[in-house]
Amino acid sequence: MSENKKKYAYWMKPSMVEEITEMLDTANATSKSDFVCQAVRFYIGYLHQKKCIDYLSPILAQTIKSEIESVEKNISEMLFKLAVEQAKLSNVVAATNQIDKVSLSALNNLCAEEVARNNDIITFEDAYKFQRS
Repeated sequence: MSENKKKYAYWMKPSMVEEITEMLDTANATSKSDFVCQAVRFYIGYLHQKKCIDYLSPILAQTIKSEIESVEKNISEMLFKLAVEQAKLSNVVAATNQIDKVSLSALNNLCAEEVARNNDIITFEDAYKFQRS
C-alpha cells in the first residue's frame, strides 16, 4: 500500500537546488521531489545503521567482487587463447627445427634469464637481434 504524497515547504540554499537539478539524470530521478525523496531515504538508511561503513560495505563489496570476477573471467579466457596460440607455434617450430637436448636446455636457461632481466617483456625484435648477434 503506497502513501499519498503531501507538499511540504523546507528552506534550501539555491546552490543546493542547482546541484540537485544537475544530478537528476545521474540519480535516475524524475523530478527534484523524487531526487530529494531518494536522498532522504538513503540518509535515513544510513542513520538506522549508525555507521556509513556498515551501510555501504556490503553494497561496495558485492560490486567490487562482481567486477573482479568479470575481469578474472576475461583474463582467463585471453590467457587460454594465448596458450593455444603459443602451443601451435611451439609445435610448428619443433617440427621444422632439429634441436638437441643440450641446446634446448641452454635455450631454456637463456630465455628465463632474459625474461627476468627485462621484467617479463621480450619482443620479437629483441629475439631477432639476439639471434643475429
